[in-house]
Amino acid sequence: MSRLALLLASFALAITCAASDTVTFDHVKIHRHRSAEKRALVDKVGALTFDDTNRKFTFEKNREDRFDEPEIVVVGYDSVTKIVFDVTAHMRGGGIAQAIQAAPFGGGIVGAVIAGQHVHDYWFYIEYKNADQNERLLLEVPKDSSQKVIAKASSLFGSRVSVSDFPENDEEIDLQKLPAFKSKQSMKIDKKNRPVPEAKLDKATIVVVCPPLAARYSGKGNQYKLHANERVIAVNREGTYGFAYVDPGKYRLASQAENANGFEMELDAGKTYYFLQNTFQGVFRARTTLSRNSPELVGYLMEGTYFSDWTLK
Repeated sequence: MSRLALLLASFALAITCAASDTVTFDHVKIHRHRSAEKRALVDKVGALTFDDTNRKFTFEKNREDRFDEPEIVVVGYDSVTKIVFDVTAHMRGGGIAQAIQAAPFGGGIVGAVIAGQHVHDYWFYIEYKNADQNERLLLEVPKDSSQKVIAKASSLFGSRVSVSDFPENDEEIDLQKLPAFKSKQSMKIDKKNRPVPEAKLDKATIVVVCPPLAARYSGKGNQYKLHANERVIAVNREGTYGFAYVDPGKYRLASQAENANGFEMELDAGKTYYFLQNTFQGVFRARTTLSRNSPELVGYLMEGTYFSDWTLK
């Protein structure tokens, strides 16, 4: 074999080996703050690449044209401290969300075989070290590639990966069965103050965020009420958050818009529970579902929303 042929063969082999250690997933979204002053989260579509050879994964935003500024986030494998996949259904753009049932992957590292015909995507939350700083990253993975991404992350990061698996299954609730469904509330969007909940020994703490479908909708549109048995305990619009303290006990929690959706659950004193009021396009008005989610996800989304200051009329 000639020297040139040998070099070409070696080069081809190197490319093949490198490719086997690199896997890319397209149509992944990143959710980030515009700035410290502008809290609303914006999302950008791009590609997520795991590079085992160089022990890093990257998110690179799609460039809309050749003048578009590149945007790349690089995270070293060894810098990752926590990963949470949030598998509660949170469909965007229409329909009724379905609960996701989880079962163990082979190897038992993380339980998360994902099912559900009406789910569009899955949250991928990462905490990592960047020099002396603790950083956080929130990605959204399409349904078609979610199982592969979870399997890949599980094989790489082991015990640093967890998958949220809450028992509550949301269902549609007859509005007439909500004693306060006709109640009226007024609300102001507080863009300056950001009160945060605190755990109380004798109360259960409820934190609820209503993520916007897009940053431009933050603080606008219909109200989304959160009922706890006979009363409303929070009122949001897209891009706002709220919290409430309730006595321990069994509750029917329901998110109300054009419809009502929720579930029953036991709330314990001294514990904090995290929820999303998911929004969808209805026939005449917006529709909603309620999902219980991880504190990591809800906390990140809460930092990208404004406080809802509401009162009964």
